[in-house]
Amino acid sequence: MTPTARNIALVGAVVFMAGLWYAFAPFTGDSSTINSRPKHVVLFTLDTTRADHIGAYGAGFARTPHLDALAARGVRFDEAVTTAPITGPAHAAIFTGLYPARFGVRDNATTPLPDDAVTIAERLRDAGFATGGFIGAFVLDKPFGFAQGFDTFSGFERVESGREANAERIGQLVVDDALEWVKGLTADRSAFLWVHLYDPHAPYMAPAPFGAGFADRPYDGEVSYMDHQIGRMLDALEGRGMLDDTLVIAVADHGESLGEHGEDEHGVFLYDPVIRVPLIMAGPGVKPGHVVSEQVRVIDLLPTVIATLGLPAADGLDGESLTTLLQGGSRPVIPAAYAESYYPKWHYGWSELRSLRADGWKVIDAPRPELFSLSKDPSESDNLFNAQRALGDRMVAEAVRLESTFTGGASPLVATPSRDTLERLRSLGYVGTSSPRISSGERGPDPKDRIEERRTFKRLMSEAIDDMRANRLDAAVQKLRDLVRINERAYDLHQLLGEAYERQGRQREALGEFEMAALLNPAAAAPHLSAAELLLAAGQPAQARTRLEAATKIDPLSFDVALVLGRVLEAENRTMEAMAAYDRAIALNPANPRARMLLVGAASRAGRLDLAEQQLQQLLAMGYQPSRTHFALGRIAHLRGQLDVAERHYREALRLEPGLAMAEQALRQLR
Repeated sequence: MTPTARNIALVGAVVFMAGLWYAFAPFTGDSSTINSRPKHVVLFTLDTTRADHIGAYGAGFARTPHLDALAARGVRFDEAVTTAPITGPAHAAIFTGLYPARFGVRDNATTPLPDDAVTIAERLRDAGFATGGFIGAFVLDKPFGFAQGFDTFSGFERVESGREANAERIGQLVVDDALEWVKGLTADRSAFLWVHLYDPHAPYMAPAPFGAGFADRPYDGEVSYMDHQIGRMLDALEGRGMLDDTLVIAVADHGESLGEHGEDEHGVFLYDPVIRVPLIMAGPGVKPGHVVSEQVRVIDLLPTVIATLGLPAADGLDGESLTTLLQGGSRPVIPAAYAESYYPKWHYGWSELRSLRADGWKVIDAPRPELFSLSKDPSESDNLFNAQRALGDRMVAEAVRLESTFTGGASPLVATPSRDTLERLRSLGYVGTSSPRISSGERGPDPKDRIEERRTFKRLMSEAIDDMRANRLDAAVQKLRDLVRINERAYDLHQLLGEAYERQGRQREALGEFEMAALLNPAAAAPHLSAAELLLAAGQPAQARTRLEAATKIDPLSFDVALVLGRVLEAENRTMEAMAAYDRAIALNPANPRARMLLVGAASRAGRLDLAEQQLQQLLAMGYQPSRTHFALGRIAHLRGQLDVAERHYREALRLEPGLAMAEQALRQLR
């Protein structure tokens, strides 16, 4: 037998007779003894962060002093891997110790983490910990299941809390909220703190001085800014005397492709720039300055935290405790790591991808499968699948078997985001959310053959959205038409083109695009709702109700349906019923200001100034257009004859927005 053949046989025996069985057998606990137990746990999840762009991982160009110092006083895992190149599914794995496919969580902001999933926050809360969660992207907000177990959860209740469409918060705001929560902790109670930092996500626009310091490498400027925010949090914990008693974890949900294999950003491929992630742990029970070269997985974090705290082991997890590694030991068998991406299938109609990483080998299951020897080929440029066909076939078969195990053999369901969610996803750069029709079992084209098309698609889509924001509607329409020629089955392209036509006053063309979007994606309520609102604006409430009824059949309990129902009812002069519909919309999505503003208008017309004032105060607390909200509060006070109160609100509106003509005119009327 040749050396190569012996290596193949060895890998086959180790990986497929022991490692893979061991990887997915239920976890039954870790017998390691930990001499020192932490009192607190702090989990930083670093969105879109590559391991090889952190100083502790050998990146000499990086400026990450706080993560580097954390690694120096703790354990750095050199080969940590995630489960998916997408924020929501990866966080589901981190939080539950289970592969996210078990919950059907395979994309952002669609299928939520179910209530019966037991998260790390729930486990620690039940153990008596105070729990606080602070997030930087709406895809991890309450509606998507990530607030489970948190006594305090700071998401997107405030309207002007982020950059665009209330979808993102910069790290400073996230950490500011976390610092306030820490100040309120009592000395006698253990605490679990989760801080999610979204900053390294594209577009790369780090605040000064971090952006200017990395003008030629803007991604690294964002990573450096994120590191600075981590430092603020750690300094505060040290100042309160908590740090020495705290298990600190810093882990990325996924990495970022910076052009490798033709991919910009992340979501499609499963190569190591997006799958290999930084993982650093420091604190009581952790060997200082130690580097672990064994492969570990983000699903291992939950059982590791549980074991480090000395809590009862959780049964039935996919992950296992790493406490032996934290103390400088090793494991007899290193589990394999599974990852997947359904993003190319659900967003572009291409094939899904699966990968398996084991014993230095990595297979990617695609229409044209790939096999890499990671120790010899870390850049994954030399595909050995044909040369090592027996090994490659076994690993592909195992990846397919594992997915079937997670899903029970059921075909993945394509969930459709709501109109509000679709707009926020666009603002975060998740374009092409098309949900094309794909037959069960049909793989579609290999993403490797279409990745350049995606680059063009993303560029044109981003430019079209920018044009629409800047009211360059002719330019936006032209780009959207070009995009439709690239992917005519992308329902959201037709949806967005319809919105552009509507803003141009081209009602017939807009309705046609909404109709096409509805035909391409029968599970989407958004096209019907957009058509209903257009028809309302055109003075056709009967036709609007017909389209609303179609949307209601698809998604009867959605915020958008309740909001448009209120508008239809108002057009039918059924004001009280409209107010009830707006109230229902507010209950479904309290952070969206639109229903509150519509309720203010309806309540004012109905003479319910008390209700209008209540909603305006809520909008003010949310941070929604404070100058205009103060003006509206002034008008209500004015109508009531409370002239002093009205004057205060008008003057505050002018202070916030100097030159606001309607406030100046209102003040003159008071005189």
